[in-house]
Amino acid sequence: MKPYEVYPAERRCFEDRGTGLPVWQLTNYKGHSEHPYFTDDGWFDHDRNMLFVSDRDNVRNLFYIDIESGEMFRITDMPRGGPDIRCPMFVNHERNETYYQYNGCVYALRLDTLETRPLYIIPRGFTFGGARPTGDGKYVVAGLVEDLSQTIKSNLTAGYIGFEEIFAAKPDSRIVRINVTDNTVEEVWQEQCWVGHVNPSLTQGNLLTFCHEGPWGKVDHRIWVLDLDTGKARKIRERRFEGEMIGHEYWFLDGIHVGYQAHRPSGGDSSSYFGFVRYDGSGEVEAPCVRVPGPDHIHSVDFNFVVSDTGKTIKGYKYNGKNFDGPRIITMHDGSFDWGAHHPHPAITRDGKSVVYNSTAAGYCNIYMTALPEDFYALPPLELGQQH
Repeated sequence: MKPYEVYPAERRCFEDRGTGLPVWQLTNYKGHSEHPYFTDDGWFDHDRNMLFVSDRDNVRNLFYIDIESGEMFRITDMPRGGPDIRCPMFVNHERNETYYQYNGCVYALRLDTLETRPLYIIPRGFTFGGARPTGDGKYVVAGLVEDLSQTIKSNLTAGYIGFEEIFAAKPDSRIVRINVTDNTVEEVWQEQCWVGHVNPSLTQGNLLTFCHEGPWGKVDHRIWVLDLDTGKARKIRERRFEGEMIGHEYWFLDGIHVGYQAHRPSGGDSSSYFGFVRYDGSGEVEAPCVRVPGPDHIHSVDFNFVVSDTGKTIKGYKYNGKNFDGPRIITMHDGSFDWGAHHPHPAITRDGKSVVYNSTAAGYCNIYMTALPEDFYALPPLELGQQH
């Protein structure tokens, strides 16, 4: 089946004002476009195509972009005026399909034929988050959280309005596993605590991480690894200091190790670390890094090189075997953090050669990509007193 619509390339290349590196703006439209969240693998067709969502023609749809040609293909056909499509933009490589949520139902979408089939009806009284494939491609996993909208006025994407209140309410939260062949559903986890960020391992079919959501310094414990076969969960990287904050966890490309960042209180300031650990809690490695104030999302494919997005720059940190050199400026994203989905959320491509990110620098959220230089030390260092 042909895509619903094909858009000509909008990409343009320009020289970054801070580093001189070439930057590709992949989308250029007066409506928001967003790349996959840094925990989600939205690449397919031998990494030639990347999923993205866009609000073109006043309706949100799912697209993919051919990175080489820049052409864009719309692969859903949502009606105007209806609820927004919601999708993690995570590809099931075993089945060549992805998953989205629309109007109370979760659907599977074949990427070659665009055949769509319903998978799961979201139960009343719960909000739904996820529909991400397990590493073996046999299931999708997702989180259900008790809907508190009648008692708590919240808008988490707009400055985390209601965040503290939902955390304090300890909502009924569950994790479900949905068989993508026969649509059977198992409830594999339940607790009276706000559970979020249900992220399956990229390679191991029985493993996922979830978090106890809430202010990092207040949650009882942030990162958990759940074995779907046994139903047992393990704590990963417990707090070691009063007020220590741990989060932004993500799977390395090997699907075995979990990366994260930790901020330790130290007088009026704090010390920051990047870390990783095996899913079974062994082999932990942590190394100090220079913390830049502000919201800071990090990503890497392993422990050798980490990117982050605080302030106005996409920054890089290089592991030297003991600590992290940097930060050094890769590119100026110049965007805002006003709306959650429009945070830069930098993601290193699976080959480790480029970084993809969002930016609102052009007025609307668009998608950008730049190649990482071979010589990290040729990049300009970030001076902490400057605008970062």
